[in-house]
Amino acid sequence: MIKPAVVSLLSMSVMACGGSGGGDGGSSVVDLGISASTDANHGTSYTNASRPDVWINYSSLTLPGTANLRDAIAYLDADQDGKTDIFMASGKFQSQTELSPGSMLYLNSGNDMTFAASASSFQNSSAPPASHSRKSIVADFNGDGLDDIFIFDHGYDANPYPGEQPKLVMQQSAGLFSWSKLPEVGFFHGGAAADIDNDGDMDIFVGGFSPFFYINDGIGNFTKKTDRFDGSISKVFSAELIDVDEDGFVDLLVGAHERDGDITSIYWGSTSGSYSSAKRTVIPAVQYFGAVLDFDAEDIDNDGDRDLLINRTRDGDDGPAKGFYMGRTLQLLVNNGNHNFVDETAIRIAQPGGDADDWFPWLRVQDADGDGDLDLASDDRADGVAYLNDGMGNFIKQ
Repeated sequence: MIKPAVVSLLSMSVMACGGSGGGDGGSSVVDLGISASTDANHGTSYTNASRPDVWINYSSLTLPGTANLRDAIAYLDADQDGKTDIFMASGKFQSQTELSPGSMLYLNSGNDMTFAASASSFQNSSAPPASHSRKSIVADFNGDGLDDIFIFDHGYDANPYPGEQPKLVMQQSAGLFSWSKLPEVGFFHGGAAADIDNDGDMDIFVGGFSPFFYINDGIGNFTKKTDRFDGSISKVFSAELIDVDEDGFVDLLVGAHERDGDITSIYWGSTSGSYSSAKRTVIPAVQYFGAVLDFDAEDIDNDGDRDLLINRTRDGDDGPAKGFYMGRTLQLLVNNGNHNFVDETAIRIAQPGGDADDWFPWLRVQDADGDGDLDLASDDRADGVAYLNDGMGNFIKQ
């Protein structure tokens, strides 16, 4: 048996922000003195992404025009009929210009298996454009009780990485949306939404080459702030906002490419409403599989606290022979309390992955077989990847 590794809270000095200026232009974090929330996970993009009752083959959704990317999928009730609909921002690999339209809304036909494209749902006469959309998230950004969407688009995926603008898609009324571009341009690869300052609205963490926060004014207007994150990881390609320790403050989980020194970490939320390396837990690296794709935090072992699951692929740290973004593996860290985690991947997941396994972006953690415990699967049903829970938090690949 492989001895599990214990991961403890590391106290590290605050480093200078690696991001560009903007908003209030600061690089040192602020302390807002906020109070704890009774349910910090309510309404977050992570919670919304975890709720779908539909599980489809991504390829069943016909993309507009020449678009060919299927990573930026989101689930929402787009017409207020109680059924889960699907939004997919797309684009085209290595495109140096935006496709218009570059995304599509698909309405549930009523059987949770068939979805019809609905371009007429947009006031702008077409769905949002896209160059290379990497992630779409859902939250109610203006507090009207309707699901809205934010699209992270990183643009041309090669030097000189000119970047792209993110898109904000607002549901104006049941089944009717409008969209706009935010002014910032960057390699926006991922992020998440949550109320980081506990003022009753959803803020957005924007990951990329220069991570920052968009702070919400309560009605869906966003201001770029660089003083809510200390930049102690210079790049963020995958991120979630989850109250992992359930103390009433949202925590920030971030990762990129470990080969570049981007340390996969949890930054613990606090009364400051900001995130710094002084309060973070470093997640242990996985040799050769240092590109972090997705985070999930759920109670895997049914002991009342949130454990961590991390979806990974190769980051090329052993040279080009094995490739970049090839293969995949899962990592499972069991919560031991007090910000301590035990890496129990080797004893809990049979065949967590390897070079022969194709990578996929999003891990679905839900009860797939209806037996009352959480199972693991690729969000794209066509991948055919599923691990069933034996009821004690151990997973067998199907």
